[in-house]
Amino acid sequence: MYHSASALVSEIYAKHNDWLVKWLHLKLACPHEADDLGQDTFLRLITSKELEHLREPRAYLLVIANRLMMDRRRRKRVESEVLQQVTHLNERVDELDPARIALARDLLRQVLLLLTHELPEKQRKAFLLARVEGNSYREIAEKLSVSQSSVKRYLILTMAHCHSRLYDITA
Repeated sequence: MYHSASALVSEIYAKHNDWLVKWLHLKLACPHEADDLGQDTFLRLITSKELEHLREPRAYLLVIANRLMMDRRRRKRVESEVLQQVTHLNERVDELDPARIALARDLLRQVLLLLTHELPEKQRKAFLLARVEGNSYREIAEKLSVSQSSVKRYLILTMAHCHSRLYDITA
């Protein structure tokens, strides 16, 4: 059979990745989201306990991909609801009292967590260190053991990601 799980995943990837991504392109409006979801599907496959007993790879890949699509839809719905609440709070700026300010901060924290949850770890940490804790590029670079140019790149990628996600939600 297979000498390792990685050999099995490599074979499944080689045989079925193009097919899966094409199927996702038909289901999703955004080709980039389809590519991301295809990669996420294989990440789930790698960690699956069913991998050794897998008989129908395409069927199993579809199950994983459908679950991931449902998770993304659910997350987008939550993000949209949170953004609507933030918008509602912003419309009532003249009525802000300490309780409303605390609620607005909590909602903003939730939005940041939702948006940054999808980011790679170092990118997420760099963003939170810069925007939440107010660290300099040099301080962030030291904490993450990367160059300052990497920190700048992480922040640019994060801002682009947040902008595209927010734009996608409101579109």
